[in-house]
Amino acid sequence: MKDTYNRQIEKNYRWNFLWFTVDNMMFFFIAMGLSPYTVLPFYLKHFTDSNILIALIPAIQILGNTLPQVFMARFLKKTEERKKHLFLIASIQRFGILGMLILIILQPILNISNLFTIIFFFLTLGIQNIASGLYVPTWLDFLGKSIPTRRGLLFGISNFLGGLLGLGIGWLLSFLLDRFPYTQAMPWIVGIAFAASLVSLLAIGLWKETLPPKHITEAYQPVSSRKTILADNNFIKYLVWRGLMVMLDIATPFYALSALKRLKIADSQIGVFTVLLSLSETILNPLWGWLGDHKGFFNIVLISAAAGSLAAFLAATAPGLVIYYVIFLLAGAMISGLQITNFNIVFEFSPKNLVPMYTAVSQMALSPLSGIIPVMGGLIADHFGYLSDFWLAGSVGVISLTGMWLSVRNPKKIQGLQPMES
Repeated sequence: MKDTYNRQIEKNYRWNFLWFTVDNMMFFFIAMGLSPYTVLPFYLKHFTDSNILIALIPAIQILGNTLPQVFMARFLKKTEERKKHLFLIASIQRFGILGMLILIILQPILNISNLFTIIFFFLTLGIQNIASGLYVPTWLDFLGKSIPTRRGLLFGISNFLGGLLGLGIGWLLSFLLDRFPYTQAMPWIVGIAFAASLVSLLAIGLWKETLPPKHITEAYQPVSSRKTILADNNFIKYLVWRGLMVMLDIATPFYALSALKRLKIADSQIGVFTVLLSLSETILNPLWGWLGDHKGFFNIVLISAAAGSLAAFLAATAPGLVIYYVIFLLAGAMISGLQITNFNIVFEFSPKNLVPMYTAVSQMALSPLSGIIPVMGGLIADHFGYLSDFWLAGSVGVISLTGMWLSVRNPKKIQGLQPMES
């Protein structure tokens, strides 16, 4: 029965690889259209002067994507099926995006108050990202079983293609903001992101699931998963330094806003910044995928932290439009690197039967700081200015990078001693 199961996985491999690529490509494209670092802060800034509220955008994104994961990981132990849960949760995500689109269209028409706009904006953002938190461990477990090899290639290709689309949406945003007020430009951008999300939903519906025989399913159930994870000292040390690395998020939401304030540039530069962010991610994602498959995703974490730290120091010390262009290229390198490693590195640390729990634990370990840090950044910006955020992010980024480099072993090399699927 196990041979039959493996043959069916192999039979569906190319089909699933194709539609996983389409889904992830659309996800990457959606992330550009609803960027928590450029597009959404720019929109919300029209309704509030509070940097704390601006900082809540990445905070809600991070917390929503992490806190529900441990509950979903526990639920997954009780069921063999994945696809039907994925499709249901993905549909809820799309309702969140649709709600935001409706708000953006109706707000100027109905002259909706700032307070209601802010509340409804965060409600739709919360729905979208809480659903994402339920989706991630389910998706990752399904991905690991359906695409047992060359996952780095999959992410590299799909993120590259999604990045190309992201360049288009960045250019469109710049074009629209240069000619129309934001009330006319934003519905197009969010509307296109919503359309892309429907393509993604179609791809999810086309995945083929192979349910394992009962004896294989039982073998996948951890007897003492918590004890195993806590005994994994290398993984625990990785989480400690990776948690400190979250401090880089204190600066990223304010790069675009600080440029608008310090340089007195046109709103259309938001589109240029989004293009540069997408360009960096597009160019580097295939490299990250290749490097991760061959040398391990741990190295990408280190490179990403270095890029993020340098971006923060540049923002603090060398204001100028060209410098801001460099900053967004570096920020794109950091975001794409940490994004592609966020889940793939779990396969390198985790035994194959504990992937959902390792995923949930890693996200739960990072979520408290991930949620607090951006809000703290907004508080610091309100009282001390953007430069304080940039100096703090760069300094702590260097400390976390050094600590991880010196104390954590590359799990890819450990796999050479104890082979497992990757």
